[in-house]
Amino acid sequence: MKYVNFTDEEKIKMFDEISEHFYNANFGQSSKSDIELMMFNFYIQKMINQSRNPDNTIDYKKCSDYKISKDLGITQQKIRNLKVKNQLVNPIEYDWKAEFAKLVDKAKIDNGKIIVSIPDPNLYYEIENFIEEMDAYIEKQLNNKILQLRVEYFLDLVIALEPEQSRKEIRKKLKENYKKSGKDNSVFDENNIGKSLLEGAVNVTAIVSNLSSAFSPSNAIAKTFLKLIG
Repeated sequence: MKYVNFTDEEKIKMFDEISEHFYNANFGQSSKSDIELMMFNFYIQKMINQSRNPDNTIDYKKCSDYKISKDLGITQQKIRNLKVKNQLVNPIEYDWKAEFAKLVDKAKIDNGKIIVSIPDPNLYYEIENFIEEMDAYIEKQLNNKILQLRVEYFLDLVIALEPEQSRKEIRKKLKENYKKSGKDNSVFDENNIGKSLLEGAVNVTAIVSNLSSAFSPSNAIAKTFLKLIG
């Protein structure tokens, strides 16, 4: 079964692009890897477009590494490498926050950690970069599709996605709840909430139990997170 079939119009457009690399006094100047990446870009663009949900997010089940590897006859690891390389050269636009929110809906909690399966390497790197910019960190796994993050750091991530005014209000309430839980809020760092909650050994579920109304309706990840820990 072929997962991608190009129309005649698409084939004409692709040949025009290929011919630019060969028939303008530049025959043979493109390397094998350049041509492979170009052909992969044609394929992945089509695959992603036909895997879009009505809300423009991507249904990763329809464009899995497994299905692509069956179509192209190469390993899933090579598929992932090509995805990363292609995104650098021919970026595909997507809203990583919206994509992440849908995946978090299927996340699990185990031993104080939220575990989410991230099927696309580019999405994984976007999330990882955002988390690292907050001075938090992801716990690396042998399975490079698994994102594992302490609940405390995940809360930090959720708050960081809020508008500035909402962030201030949420941090203020968190600090108040931190004190109510019997902790010394003078050591509570509003700019590093995850670390403060970890060092204070605070029950995250209890401390955020009355904060649901403080998060903005547009923060889909916050809604899913609160549901997950609740």
